[in-house]
Amino acid sequence: MPVTSIIEFGRLGDSTPVNARLSLINPRKRDTVEIADERFSLASNFSAPLLSYGRLNETWLGFVNMVRGQSMRNTRGLVLFEPYDPDRIPVIFVHGLLSSKFIWRKTALALLGDPEIRQRYQFWAFSYPTGNPICFSALRLREDLAFAQERFGLKHGVILVGHSMGGLLCRMQVTNSGRVIWNEVFGPKAQELYSQVTDDSRAKRALIFQANPAIKRVIFVATPHRGSRIASGGIGAIAIQLISLPLEVLEVLEEIPEAIAHTLRHQGQYKRTVIPTSIQGLSPDSPLLHALDRLPIEALHHSIIGDRGKGDSPNSTDGVVAYWSSHLNGATSELIVPSNHGAPRNPQAIAEVRRILHLHH
Repeated sequence: MPVTSIIEFGRLGDSTPVNARLSLINPRKRDTVEIADERFSLASNFSAPLLSYGRLNETWLGFVNMVRGQSMRNTRGLVLFEPYDPDRIPVIFVHGLLSSKFIWRKTALALLGDPEIRQRYQFWAFSYPTGNPICFSALRLREDLAFAQERFGLKHGVILVGHSMGGLLCRMQVTNSGRVIWNEVFGPKAQELYSQVTDDSRAKRALIFQANPAIKRVIFVATPHRGSRIASGGIGAIAIQLISLPLEVLEVLEEIPEAIAHTLRHQGQYKRTVIPTSIQGLSPDSPLLHALDRLPIEALHHSIIGDRGKGDSPNSTDGVVAYWSSHLNGATSELIVPSNHGAPRNPQAIAEVRRILHLHH
């Protein structure tokens, strides 16, 4: 957390040492200080907590997060960059594929420069192994949000900001799935499988869920709501071979009745439907995305979309996600920025996030 130190000196004596008192002050709570009957403005550095993480090779970190998710056992989940403040609204950043929570550092640092935003909001992030199936990462976010709500109350609600695949995780927090996703994923075997799998299984909880009313607003940044063709190409095929799914995901196979598992294997559907990697889940042919696209989003939502500066929507792309995939008809607002897929670092995209936070009540 940001801290400003103050040293106050006692009166100068003839021969005795001068007493000094060091105080550590939270500048979020106080912006002035009184010393020797005079009041002074308190200097502060609100970026210090984020900058204390130092320099990181974010590209390498994002690659490891994708291909070796098991190594993230102690670092995944919701991360609070400062102690929880019940008077400020959590803004939760969710990164995408081949990325990490540090992609949001430039965004957060810029927003911290705004006094009103500092006063009203606190920044969190959700960190997760990005090679895992999208529905299981969304389940983990759902569970962490439920834990945070139980522990903190979250009386003012929360705002989610999701980049790329992270936007899909956010969308699955504000959607009532019913059995639409389940039926799309399992096809003709959906009813038989539903009746044989217990309600508390991870397979059911990952595919059947309700919108979280505590989430008041979502900002989608370069989100492939209808997939990305890169996931179906040669680069995607190579990446799929590199991904090692962690044990907790593979254990879901044990929840599937053997008779149905055998049928799915025989039909060539087993690997595609039950435990697809995140990249397979990002294909335009993904049953998950087809189902999500038919389900309404139960919260205010905004879109920020990149077009590499070409200004050619609706035919534009940010190099990874095309406009036809990012666009949402029901969005409260949509802004196209001259950016590649790294929109969280784009100044216009950051300014749009600031604008949306200012209008939120």
